[in-house]
Amino acid sequence: MPLLEMKHITKAFSGVYANEDVCLSVNQGEIHALLGENGAGKTTLMNILFGIYQADGGEILYKGKSAQFQSPADAIENGIGMVHQHFSLVNKMTVLDNIILGLGNKVVLDRKNAGEEVRRLGEKYGLLVTPEDRINSLSVGEQQRVEILKALYRNVNLLILDEPTGVLTPQETVKFFGVLRRLKEEGYGIIIITHRLSEIMAISDRVTILRDGRAVKDLITADTTPEELSAFMMGRPLSPKNKERKEPLFQTALELKCVSISKKHGGKKVLDSISFTVKKGEILGIAGVEGNGQKELAEVITGIRRSTEGSVFFEGEPLDRMGVRERFNRGISYVSDDRHRDSLVMDMTVMENLILRNYNRFPFSRNRLLDYKRAEKRAEEALAEYGIKTSGKSGIKTLVRLMSGGNQQKVILSREISEESSLIVASQPTRGLDIGASEFVHNTLIRQKEQGKSVVLISADLDELMSLSDRIAVMFEGRIIGIMGREEASVNEIGLYMGGVTGKELSHE
Repeated sequence: MPLLEMKHITKAFSGVYANEDVCLSVNQGEIHALLGENGAGKTTLMNILFGIYQADGGEILYKGKSAQFQSPADAIENGIGMVHQHFSLVNKMTVLDNIILGLGNKVVLDRKNAGEEVRRLGEKYGLLVTPEDRINSLSVGEQQRVEILKALYRNVNLLILDEPTGVLTPQETVKFFGVLRRLKEEGYGIIIITHRLSEIMAISDRVTILRDGRAVKDLITADTTPEELSAFMMGRPLSPKNKERKEPLFQTALELKCVSISKKHGGKKVLDSISFTVKKGEILGIAGVEGNGQKELAEVITGIRRSTEGSVFFEGEPLDRMGVRERFNRGISYVSDDRHRDSLVMDMTVMENLILRNYNRFPFSRNRLLDYKRAEKRAEEALAEYGIKTSGKSGIKTLVRLMSGGNQQKVILSREISEESSLIVASQPTRGLDIGASEFVHNTLIRQKEQGKSVVLISADLDELMSLSDRIAVMFEGRIIGIMGREEASVNEIGLYMGGVTGKELSHE
C-alpha cells in the first residue's frame, strides 16, 4: 500500500487549470522526484498536499485513509512536512527555539529534553547542529539541517523538499544526499522538487513529470535518461550544446583593482581587495555559496553600491564617480538575482517594463514626451524575438506579475541585452527557471560572448558555470580565493574553494 496517493487532483484559478486530473503516488522508503517546467503545476500540487490550497476535485489517500488537510498545521499534525526553497527560520533565535516554535508551552518549558532530542536526531541522521547556536551564525547548509530537523522533530512520515540543493556546495550536496538515503532506509517517503536532472538521476527512485498542469509520465529513474526526462518535460529534446567556443579577445573590458567595501561598524569587509579582469568576448563565472559578497560585487560593478577602497575600470575609463544610469549608458547592463525587487515593476505592463531604461531617450522620448507607438513596436519585437508568452489576449499590456518566472526573465533579458550593451552582469539568471527557460538564457549569454561582448556570470549552479564560463573565480567571505580556466576547473576543487579550503595559490589575472 502506498504511503501517499493523490488521485485525479484538479485545481483551477479564474477558470484556468493549474492541475488537471493529476495522479501521484509515493511509497514508504522511496525518494520520488517531481519534475516540470515553470507553471507545470508542481507547486500547486504540493500546496494542495500541504494544506495551503484545497483541491477542486480528486482525492488524497494518506496511509490508506482519505485525507483533506485544511492547513499546513493540519498536514504537519498528520505526518507531512515541507522544507521550502526559502527557509522559514527566525534568524535571531536559536536552533532549538526554531525547532520547537509553535509546539505549545509544554514543549517550550521542557527545553532540556527538547535539546537532547534534537541532538539525538541530529546524530542519528547526520544532521549535526548545536541547539544553542543562533540561526544567523549558521551556514546555509546548516540552516537547511535545522529545517529538516524541525520536520523530523514533529514525527513526519512524508517529507517534501523544494529545490533543496540550490544553495549548497557540491560537498554539502553529497552529504545531504547521504541524509536522504538514511531517511529512505528508515522508511520515510520523500518528494523532491528539482530542476537539476543530474540530481534526479543520482538520488530518486521514481520521477513524475508534469506538463501544462497534467501528469504526462511516471518513470522508474534507473530505466530512464536525462534526455528522455527533458523531452517529456518540454515536449522536445534539449538543443545540443555548442562545443566549439570562440576564444576571448585580447582587449580588457572590465578591470577591478583592490575593490573593498567595509562594514559600517568594523568586522570583516563585505568585499575584501577584489582584483580581476574580464576580456572582451569572455564569460567570467563567479562561484560561491550565497552571502559571500557576490551581490555586493555585482552592485559595485553596476554602480548601485560604492566601494570604500579600490577602483573599477571599464574599457580603460574609471567608473567610480559614475552612477547607475551613466554606467548603463556606457554599455553596462544588469540582470539581478532578485528580479521582483531590482529588475521589474510588477504592476506595470510588459511594454512599460521594457522601456524602463530608455523611456527618456530617443527613440522613445521626443521633446520630453513618450512616443507610445515606438514603445509598442519595440515591445512587439521583443515578444517575437524572445518568445515571451503573455497572459490571455492582453499581449504587451499584460501586467508582468501575471506572467511566469521564465517569461519575466525574458522581459529583463530583452531590456538589458541590446545593441548598446557591451558588458552584462548576470546574477543567478536562471534561478527558479525550468530547463527550457534556462536553456534560452544560456543561449542568449553565449550569443553575447560570440558577438565580442563580456559577461560576468554569478551563479550558485556549478553545472551552469562549468558549461558557460571561460574562467571561473570563487568567492569566499568577500574575497576571491581562486580563479581557474574552464579546462583546468573541476567541480570538486571549486566546491572546496566555496567552503574556504584552498590547496594552492592561484593567479587573480
